Amino acid sequence: MPETARWLGGFIRWLLKGCRTSLQDEIGGNLDATWGGTYDTENYVIGLGTIVIILGIVFRLVF
Repeated sequence: MPETARWLGGFIRWLLKGCRTSLQDEIGGNLDATWGGTYDTENYVIGLGTIVIILGIVFRLVF
């Protein structure tokens, strides 16, 4: 689960940057962190938030 959340967070971050950075650098955490200590931590938090939003939407549609 943590690897999936980090990967998803890197992918979402790459999309938000307009695909102008390297996807491999985004997912691998090879860039400088701005608010979370490390880039992997930032990607993990973004990924968890995305998973919560997706699960909330799915839960709302099903129930």
